[in-house]
Amino acid sequence: MKKIVCITGGMGSGKSTVARLLLEAGFAVYNSDTRAKELMLEEPIRGQIEHLFGLSAYLNNGALNRQFLSEQIFMHSEKKSALEAIVHPAVRVDFELWLEQAVGTVVFKESALTLETGDNSCTTVLLVDCPANTRFQRVKQRNPDWTNEEIQARFDHQLSDVERRDSGAILIDNSGSLETLKKSLDQALAKCI
Repeated sequence: MKKIVCITGGMGSGKSTVARLLLEAGFAVYNSDTRAKELMLEEPIRGQIEHLFGLSAYLNNGALNRQFLSEQIFMHSEKKSALEAIVHPAVRVDFELWLEQAVGTVVFKESALTLETGDNSCTTVLLVDCPANTRFQRVKQRNPDWTNEEIQARFDHQLSDVERRDSGAILIDNSGSLETLKKSLDQALAKCI
């Protein structure tokens, strides 16, 4: 039986950086967000999303219309729930298939929603953490077309930093340099591997 260590944190916390470091160290890492986006391009999920949101959910080139979908789910909470009811089960099945093929006794699963969804596949949870203003600046830098209000709205739809820290997850400090992050990751791994 494999040990599944879940990596979570708020937007801009550095989950992807931690996942990259783990991949570079030779660990198997499943990226829930990336796979969700890929699965949303495939049938039957694509058809279900088009049924829910209309043909505007996809661009003419077949890509997800992320701007449209973001606007829809942040303006209509029932559509957000309906989309999650389509995508989350598909990601769970995809993860189980990936897990069967993954090499190693310890594997990692990157998922922004680990705590929100109460993901029971996790043996241990690592929380990538840094101050909210740092996360805000990182999100703004990688999404320059988003307004401050749009970023804040996304933050407001996530667990608060206090709720995340109170979850009992093992903290990884990503408020400083890459070297500091690597040390914090090594300390966290020593506690869970």
